[in-house]
Amino acid sequence: MTHRSTKEELLDRYEQAASLLAEGWPGHAVVAQLTQRFDVTPQQARTYVREGRKLLIESVGVENRACMFAQVFTGLQMDRMEARQNGNSSAAVGASKAMVQLLKQLTEIDPMRDFETAFMTAVAPHLNNNKGSIPREKIDLNQPADEIPF
Repeated sequence: MTHRSTKEELLDRYEQAASLLAEGWPGHAVVAQLTQRFDVTPQQARTYVREGRKLLIESVGVENRACMFAQVFTGLQMDRMEARQNGNSSAAVGASKAMVQLLKQLTEIDPMRDFETAFMTAVAPHLNNNKGSIPREKIDLNQPADEIPF
């Protein structure tokens, strides 16, 4: 009989998945490791990997995501060109597939979403005055950069 994992155990498993992904392990290898390590089904391990990816994305700042994306994409382009020059069509196709997968992840690199969230968090207290009127407080947008709440 199997036991249900506690929230703490689940969070630990998500963090371990994120850690393995950060080290560069491919998703299928992480699934295999977690399946054996925690004696869970592959489906459960895939859930750990999915949640681990979310943690990993959250831990990387927006400006760093764009930079990392650019570096990886450039590396894949170089790999693809080198493979084509060497006549290795299999490696070229593999690099092309990896580029497509990377492009699918562009939605995760969305600085405007993060800016909008931070902006609304900073401005929302000024908008919720529950009086049905326009707030009369001035929001100083010319504050020094270290004082801006977002």
